[in-house]
Amino acid sequence: MFVRRKERSGRTYFFLCIAERGGNNGNNGKVIEYSVCLGETLNLSSTRWVEILRFSEVFRSVPLEDVLKVLEKYLANNGLPSETAAGLRAAAHGSRRQKGGRVSTEQRTAMDEHEKALQLLGLPLGSSENDIESAFRKSVRLHHPDVGGDSTKFRAIVAARDLLLRVTQWGAK
Repeated sequence: MFVRRKERSGRTYFFLCIAERGGNNGNNGKVIEYSVCLGETLNLSSTRWVEILRFSEVFRSVPLEDVLKVLEKYLANNGLPSETAAGLRAAAHGSRRQKGGRVSTEQRTAMDEHEKALQLLGLPLGSSENDIESAFRKSVRLHHPDVGGDSTKFRAIVAARDLLLRVTQWGAK
């Protein structure tokens, strides 16, 4: 696992990456990289860290403590302030304190919002950006106020799409 910086449209984005050998037997030399975009800063709240990592199929099973070690090493090597990892540190320590696999209220709220957004658009977990946009367009055609739809439901559909795109926008395999 490692952190990579990439330039896109004149902006710098940080990605958390895992590389593995590809092919049927894993010996053909091809490397497959899985990544999730952390955004333009590594200074994220504990809620945002959990939201990004827990809704990524690849990073969902990675312990937050392991991500914290990788991030702190990256910060030290690149001369960035260690306070940048404060949100991740809080998320990692919060998950360690939970007993019996319980999820904190903060994490549950983020997960509930994500699940409600998926349900509203009729999407399964792990849907791509294209799936989200397609489901959004279909729902808008039915519920847009200009075609006699409910404006409250229309606003909820727009908010659901925005939430889902924030979570999946840069997370690419």
